Amino acid sequence: MVKSKRHFIKKLWKIPLPQQNQKIMKRTYFIIATIFSSIVFAQNKIDSIKIIEEVNITSTKKLLERKADRLIFNVEASLASQGMDAVETLANVPMLKIDEDQNTISVIGKSSVSVMVNGRMLNISGDALMNYLKTIRSENIAKIEVITTPPAKYEAQGNSGIINIVLKKNPNLGFSGSIGTGIHQRTYFGGNANGSLNYQTEKLSLSFKTNYLNSAKRTDENYSILGSTESFSKSIRKDMWENLAPSVALSYKLSEKSEIGFNYLFTDQKPNMNIVNTTNYLENGSNIENLFTDTKHREKNTINTVSIYYDLKLDSIGKKLSITGNYYGNNSRTNVDFNTLKSSNQTTEFVNTSSLIQPEIFSAQADLELPFSFGTIETGAKFTHFKNDSDLRYFTLQNSEWIQNSSRSNLFQYKEKNSAGYLTLAKNFGEKWQTKIGVRYEQTLVDGYTPSTGEHHKNDYGQWFPSAYVSYKNNKNTYSLTYSRRINRPDMDNLNPFRWYSNTYSYSSGNPLLQHSYINNCEHSYTYNNKLNASLYYLHLKNGFGQISFQNGLENYGTYLNTYDNDFFGFNISYTDKIFPWWEASMYANASLTQSKIYNVEATPKNGKTLDYSIRNTFTLNKLKTISFFLNFSQNLPYYNANSYTHSFTNLDSGLKVLLMEKQLQINASVSNIFAQRWRGDLYYADNSQHFNNYWDGRGFRLSVNYTFGNKKVKEAKTIDFEEKSRAK
Repeated sequence: MVKSKRHFIKKLWKIPLPQQNQKIMKRTYFIIATIFSSIVFAQNKIDSIKIIEEVNITSTKKLLERKADRLIFNVEASLASQGMDAVETLANVPMLKIDEDQNTISVIGKSSVSVMVNGRMLNISGDALMNYLKTIRSENIAKIEVITTPPAKYEAQGNSGIINIVLKKNPNLGFSGSIGTGIHQRTYFGGNANGSLNYQTEKLSLSFKTNYLNSAKRTDENYSILGSTESFSKSIRKDMWENLAPSVALSYKLSEKSEIGFNYLFTDQKPNMNIVNTTNYLENGSNIENLFTDTKHREKNTINTVSIYYDLKLDSIGKKLSITGNYYGNNSRTNVDFNTLKSSNQTTEFVNTSSLIQPEIFSAQADLELPFSFGTIETGAKFTHFKNDSDLRYFTLQNSEWIQNSSRSNLFQYKEKNSAGYLTLAKNFGEKWQTKIGVRYEQTLVDGYTPSTGEHHKNDYGQWFPSAYVSYKNNKNTYSLTYSRRINRPDMDNLNPFRWYSNTYSYSSGNPLLQHSYINNCEHSYTYNNKLNASLYYLHLKNGFGQISFQNGLENYGTYLNTYDNDFFGFNISYTDKIFPWWEASMYANASLTQSKIYNVEATPKNGKTLDYSIRNTFTLNKLKTISFFLNFSQNLPYYNANSYTHSFTNLDSGLKVLLMEKQLQINASVSNIFAQRWRGDLYYADNSQHFNNYWDGRGFRLSVNYTFGNKKVKEAKTIDFEEKSRAK
């Protein structure tokens, strides 16, 4: 199954990894060594003849700061974060995990995160988000805030944290920009290019950004189901991406107290796949069927995102009003051609599926901030309208003519309306105590309609989402305690009853009866001397859902079910410091225990134990600190979660970074996943067990060049709050 297996594995374990050609890797190491030796020699020569004595300026800012509801990483104080783009910078922040191959950013203990710039939510995700962040330079970033338990101001959707990238403020006017390009050698060669141009006057701020990506990777997937009927599936897949995403951001000051802004992002995506799959079926140990399937998956997504805002300062002491409107529209067309050869009768079935999916999201919100002598009040309201029409058609080739199979075709119409309001109060008691309490209410109406059957699936519910934060600071010690309640609503594709076929016997589908989940988060954190950070956290998940695979004779299918409740108990600790002036290190470890209750499927839950850790090192190799070498190691030890088991995974990355032309020109060379590790895992049910062993082309060589010009510190255009877009899959 193309979509079901890929989505199932990505949801649970975020898979990967094929064996790379040894000759390629030998050439890679040779290239790195050559670049390294040449540049070190040249740069050291420059250092030796430099006439003007360098003045070393030591930043007084600490690497880490703890506030009531967030952890702050000061980029300016980080040696490892200089001369980078925003994606590379985020990888240096404690508690954050960056996976560029999977285009994901996650907070430890959280499945995913939302990203803001200057307090406004970015309205893009996946590879578009990664490419956009690559256009932001670290020299323009003041700090990065990590919010593990978001306050009531933000959407209650998802068990996700929030990252806020705060850019430096600079009054300089004029032009600035950047251009960059890069190559990535894995099994296949890939490349990318990006650029930005900014212009700023006293009133006008204008920014144009664009990025282009053309890349491919090989995937080896091995998936088996063992029971009374057994299946063994092996897929060799070539994933190909072509992405073009230009964007325009505009803001204009109407007066000293008011500003309007406009953002537009156009994305043209072509995520294609070629798949060769062999599946063997056995019953009572005897082979009953072999299937050979050759698949061509072709997809084109045209995405338009529009955001507008109006900010008004009501007085000179901080009272302000912000009004925002957003639109998201995606026209997604997919054609899948596959032919399946059955060994039992040597016949071949030719199938074509075509789908048109058109999700749209409209949202409007107003936020009011009111500072008073007794504290600061924030309040606001938001309305969101989801709409999605999905049309899937299934054709078989009969007598050289394509005939539609109505029983395997379907139309699904989905609507969702969400109305929300919130109120928070923040107050400081002296210089040592910070507090914030808040509550959010969301009313949701869901309507899923299948015209072929006339079935309506409606759900109308409202819930309160409280949050509370308190922190105490005494000399070098900072203590904080946080709580928030959240909700995890199914994505559109989780509810869509479409059957996505990968061969005549294998498919995946959504479940229109799927229910939302609730999450309660508690966290106690301790920070010492702005270097050591430790946290104890507890999370209770009620009514969790995920994709479940079933085997029924030759038929293999997957769907979504509410199957479990979880209690998570976790502890994480990180230490970030400049061990020596030339060595900055960041060490991190996370351990957790999961207790699960399983229902709707026959499986025996097991207590889950996890432990993962990482060590990141950056070494400067010259006096000017323009040449640096990094070596990063991480390991996920084996762990259980509910009825699943994931084997250990070890990763080692290394590379060289060079800054030239007064740090305007940056050259990076690196090797990722040097050990070429595979992802392996197991699922256990009462009547069967399921296993995967995969490699997603993780080992590769990267070379990138970036150049910034003009006034590098021109203010970044504001971005817009649009949190729901991630659910339009």
